[in-house]
Amino acid sequence: MSDSPWKVQQYCYFWLASEAVTADQVTQHLGIEPDRTSVKGSRQTSPRVVPAAHRWQIRCETHGRIDEQVSEVLDRIAPVADRVLDLVDRGDVAAGLMMVRWFDDPDGGYDAMGWWMSAEQIQLLARMGATVESDEYAGDFTAHAPL
Repeated sequence: MSDSPWKVQQYCYFWLASEAVTADQVTQHLGIEPDRTSVKGSRQTSPRVVPAAHRWQIRCETHGRIDEQVSEVLDRIAPVADRVLDLVDRGDVAAGLMMVRWFDDPDGGYDAMGWWMSAEQIQLLARMGATVESDEYAGDFTAHAPL
């Protein structure tokens, strides 16, 4: 493997999703504005509904380590953690933290490979009934293959 670092493009977001509760209702309940929303069935209703659920998100797309982005997002949602749990406890709302990374992205930055979450961040996510998800995509790995 090459000694040169990979370029990484990444972002993260905290999300709430529901087939019954709209993003506007989530905003009203939480009392904070989302960075992005989507409406169930706004793109397509047949042969299947797309998006499949209403979605509400707080996002961080600032270049940096994914754990720094997680901190920014969780700092924003923490003040309303009990209200998030109220929604999740209804049974028809799900919550989660999503981290997305693309390796070997020509527009990405260097030195952003590893990540971690503090015990307090993990406890906050658990307190809200939230999942933790990660999507990672690879580019052309031939650049890092042994010669």
